[in-house]
Amino acid sequence: MGRKRITIVVICVLIIGIIGYAGVSVLYTAFRVNAAERTVVAVVSHQNNLNVTFAEIDSQVSALNGSAAFDSEQALTLVDRSIAGSRAAVQSIDKDDASLRREQDNLRAMPWLSLTSRDGVERAASKIGHARSALAIARTVAAYELLDGQFWRALYAGLADFTTLSTQASAGDIAGARVTLAKMKGEIDSATGLASAPGLPSEMRALMADLQKFAADFGKKLEAMAANDYEAALDAEAVVESDASKIATYDIDKIGGEIDAFYKPMIDRYNAELSAATG
Repeated sequence: MGRKRITIVVICVLIIGIIGYAGVSVLYTAFRVNAAERTVVAVVSHQNNLNVTFAEIDSQVSALNGSAAFDSEQALTLVDRSIAGSRAAVQSIDKDDASLRREQDNLRAMPWLSLTSRDGVERAASKIGHARSALAIARTVAAYELLDGQFWRALYAGLADFTTLSTQASAGDIAGARVTLAKMKGEIDSATGLASAPGLPSEMRALMADLQKFAADFGKKLEAMAANDYEAALDAEAVVESDASKIATYDIDKIGGEIDAFYKPMIDRYNAELSAATG
């Protein structure tokens, strides 16, 4: 009888232990899964705002649209906002990814306590995986857009200087025009160095080469004007006008379309991963 009682007690203890383990396992897993899903929802909410930043890719190019007068102040304000948005996006992405990585580690921290609810853990882990994949894509897009924004800023600054340069040359302010031209050349050179950034089509590199030639030829015009060599100044003016005519032939809408086409697949994948993270 004594042995039977011991056996019954042992069995009862085992049953209680199993029930206790199952209860703890369910509670622990539910806590971790819920925490992971809350983090995913928060991250998706943050990252949906990135589509606004991505949309500014289009507006950077639109500032050069040939159908409207170039507004240098507006263009520089636009591109500065875009650059700031790209930098903020990178910070947000890194912070969100750290949160997801922490929850990912927590889900795997005590696997022996999650044996009864593996399906829930795997679903949560899959959602985190999709969210982190979205962040990886977003990080690439934001980094590319930051480089592109730096290109546009240098280009727009150079074009803004050209507006000043033209006014100075027309007024006969050769000294002021020389200073402005030197500044313009520096900015155009900076833009040329960034013209191979991801997402920028080959036309942009050709455009920058033509702008460099334009600036060099304008410098020759200024020197002829300074020397009061009117014949040379007229010849130089003809070359400058020819340069300007060539630059005007670039199809800005086509360039904008090529930039859109570069980014669209990445942005589509980004949005698909976000959708999968909340599905």
